[in-house]
Amino acid sequence: MRVVALVSGGIDSTVMLWKLRSEGHSIVPLTLLTFRRNPREIEAAKKISQTASGREPIVYDVSFLRELFDYPQHIKERVFQQFPSLPNIVIPYRNIIFYSVAAYVACHEEAEAIAGGHTREDMERIPDVGEEFFTELEKILNKSTPFYRVKILTPVAGFWKPEILRLGLELGAPIGETWSCWSVFEKHCGKCPGCVSRREVFKAVGILDPTEYLEG
Repeated sequence: MRVVALVSGGIDSTVMLWKLRSEGHSIVPLTLLTFRRNPREIEAAKKISQTASGREPIVYDVSFLRELFDYPQHIKERVFQQFPSLPNIVIPYRNIIFYSVAAYVACHEEAEAIAGGHTREDMERIPDVGEEFFTELEKILNKSTPFYRVKILTPVAGFWKPEILRLGLELGAPIGETWSCWSVFEKHCGKCPGCVSRREVFKAVGILDPTEYLEG
């Protein structure tokens, strides 16, 4: 199957790519440039996509999309008062937009499916993730363009992050080339939420973290 895969440059989407490869799918990588998209993530996404598929990702500029962190203060206060566990990096309507773009690319590239690297953790924290959401979104996408049909795949949605890391290591995914840090330093900062999560995953799996951090 030919699959348009949304690539971030992080561990989850990288393992998703290698899982798709292991299942024999042909991959068309796609990465989207949002307002705060880290250039180090983009570098990683390009390198990893080239290795996974033999081509650099298709890159679309959607920099009008901002995280809740960048919303006006009165909106942020109202949202987080009502949903205190919601991450401030959530982009409203993100996956409706991302998967619509991916479906458009799939139509142009004659791909049968689109895929994202969502995890079990995502399903518990983020509203526009989950089996029900993607089932309904797939129906909407196929209703809106009756001359083309596309499937939505979430290859690692049933896995927790430590399980995804184990799977990636088993499949030979280039985990060392992934980028998790929210900074743009030459090395991972070691302190931001992205780095903390990365360290916790390696610790949970019980293997040495090969990532170079600015702070130990």
